[in-house]
Amino acid sequence: MEYEITYIGFRMKKIIIILFLLLSGIKNSIAQSSSINWQQFMAKNDMVFDTLTTKWEDGAFMGNGLIGGMVFMENSNSLRFEIGRTDVVDHHKEKINELIGKCRLPIGYFVLHPVGRILSNTVRVDLWNAELRGLITTTKGTIQWQALTLSQTNVIILKTQYSGNEKSFNWNWVPEESVSTRISFPKQTAPPGYKANPPGALHVKNSTDKIFYYHQPISAGGSYTTAWQSADSLGKRNFYISIGYSQQDNTSDNEAITNIENASAQNITSLINVHRLWWHQFYQQSFITMPDALLESFYWIQQYKIASASRQNKPLIDLMGPWFKPTPWPVYWWNLNAELTYSSLYTANHLEIASVLPATVDKNISNLINNAPEQYQYNALALGRAGGIGMNAIISVTDDTSDRYKPASEMELGNATWMLYYYWLQYRYSLDNKVLADLFPILKRSINYYLDILHKETDGKYHLPYTASPEYPGGITRDCNYDLSLLRWGCTTLLKMNDSLRANDKLATKWKDVLKNLTPYPVNKNGLMIGKDVPFAVSHRHYSHLLMIYPLHLLNWDQIDNRSLIEKSLLHWHSMPKAMQGYSWTGGGSIYATMGRGDKARDYLDTLLTKFIKPNTMYLESGPVIETPLAAATTIQELFLQYWNDKIRVFPAMPYDWKDASFKDLRTEGAFLLSGVRKDGITKWVSVKSLQGGLCQILPNLNGLVKISSAQPVKMIDKGNGEYEMMLKKGQEVFLFTNENALNTPISETSQIIGKSNYWGKKIKPLL
Repeated sequence: MEYEITYIGFRMKKIIIILFLLLSGIKNSIAQSSSINWQQFMAKNDMVFDTLTTKWEDGAFMGNGLIGGMVFMENSNSLRFEIGRTDVVDHHKEKINELIGKCRLPIGYFVLHPVGRILSNTVRVDLWNAELRGLITTTKGTIQWQALTLSQTNVIILKTQYSGNEKSFNWNWVPEESVSTRISFPKQTAPPGYKANPPGALHVKNSTDKIFYYHQPISAGGSYTTAWQSADSLGKRNFYISIGYSQQDNTSDNEAITNIENASAQNITSLINVHRLWWHQFYQQSFITMPDALLESFYWIQQYKIASASRQNKPLIDLMGPWFKPTPWPVYWWNLNAELTYSSLYTANHLEIASVLPATVDKNISNLINNAPEQYQYNALALGRAGGIGMNAIISVTDDTSDRYKPASEMELGNATWMLYYYWLQYRYSLDNKVLADLFPILKRSINYYLDILHKETDGKYHLPYTASPEYPGGITRDCNYDLSLLRWGCTTLLKMNDSLRANDKLATKWKDVLKNLTPYPVNKNGLMIGKDVPFAVSHRHYSHLLMIYPLHLLNWDQIDNRSLIEKSLLHWHSMPKAMQGYSWTGGGSIYATMGRGDKARDYLDTLLTKFIKPNTMYLESGPVIETPLAAATTIQELFLQYWNDKIRVFPAMPYDWKDASFKDLRTEGAFLLSGVRKDGITKWVSVKSLQGGLCQILPNLNGLVKISSAQPVKMIDKGNGEYEMMLKKGQEVFLFTNENALNTPISETSQIIGKSNYWGKKIKPLL
């Protein structure tokens, strides 16, 4: 059935001027029906700490995408301000273990010592203004403090106001040893040839400015410097802190000192206002609200976290962001962690931050090529399990059967292709043709590695030699499902890119041949296997063998014949929970969301949040592992909006007791911005704005005869089963609804019936 829709579902081709005035009026009434008091809304999602403890995971954090701080207790009577900078890494040229030679380096911390004995210490993380506010009450008085990492300048400001005898509180700098914390964990030692970094030294610029700085040289070259300055006035003391870093020379001193001089010379209120403005604009790029206080607060804290840890033109986030903690994982992990870290940014409409991932790939193409065995470097690239920010991590896969005895970390062939899936999302969510053109030759190289080692067997099918499924014990196998899924996705995507770019690539015939003749995914009675030689028989946290289901959607719930396999594989994976970790629940929750089972997806999120997530929403596996809570934000988004199989799905997985929910300006593939309102269990209206123009296929989850309104005529085709199709022009916005009165339902914060506000943060008595 086709409709040519102009005004509320009726044909009106007369009096064009009146028509467009009416359309504009309806559109504006909807557009203005957003009644969000952002400051009030964010305040109920703040982290509130009834007390701080000596645990990093009970601390309050802040950051600007490069530098940041974590505040917790040093001991029972002093406050610790741990500071960090994401790109402060060692960079040994010698070929030694990258977890030691190319590792993240600790910097140090400041300690605030009150005069009296601490009676209480409370903190609030003000999300809206991106600042920490605390109050220390002692037997001698009080210290009220406010801390923020300026959004536009690499300076941390700490403002204090004291009463009673606390005027004399002490402020001390404690440098940390400049060495990989991997060495401090059991069974780890510095490798032969490792040259330790020399000790640092404390300096003061001059007696007038009293800018103190601690210079830490790096034996491989360069240095990093922590500088600080304080000023007292009328019961107040303000601190300015900065961190400089250079791999080539000793300019780190000048960088840190200059940052402080520039900041301290400006009006502090103006600096803070500029800082707040950036954050206010950041949050308002999209909006989600739900009746579950615990999940809603968690979601918005993850938005705060990701923007505190990463920004455009700044380094890729490692496993801890700016918030250093001793860890056995002081580098980057490329077989899941880096990918999941950035996964929520696309739907949240923050492509500017997500661009860090493709920019990191672009910067390190030569290293990615050198990661492949020499015989394949002429046309391929690769990425092993873990390494430094330069993406040096070798892969040793060949077509030799002896490969099965190599280290599994060198056999994870799919890592580069999985990373490039997120590069592809940067294009799909933006439709930026430059991103497409940049990605095409890189993805070709990644898939070329597969083509170099594929072979046909007597069954007429292409097969893969031995590769590894990430982290599965004994997971080196032929026809590994991890790789088969990524190879299928890669060939399919290259053909799409070839058409879009009109490249007429000579390999297109090969990609088609591979897709036609690639061996099926190995399956047994329990569902998808690890590979041809390895069943899924041991508890395993990683969903590497299920990538074809999520996030690639090559097997999906629209395919009726595959539903049994999808469900069986998911149930079997989670039937052995012993080794399950945090992202096991985000992955499982996301798969349930694609099945439309919002209750199960929410249950999985609840398990993650109550069993694994720490009071400050961080996540630990011996050391910080930042990707898991950020991936949970992606799962939450998928309850509201999904895009796969070329279709937009609105409110596709609402839990049964979520009768009210709203979202605004969430982004999907195809460069569409979506907004929608759900009240009393019914979708009231949905809007779609096309940022680049193109075909929109949508399941709006509206009950009844769907009508649309747009300032420009648009033809809507009813495809059946709740699916509609429209061709939209660039910049065109369409509103879908079934009842004109529903258009008056505004986007507003949802009344919460589950949990309590300000759930997160350390509580003396945990909230139920």
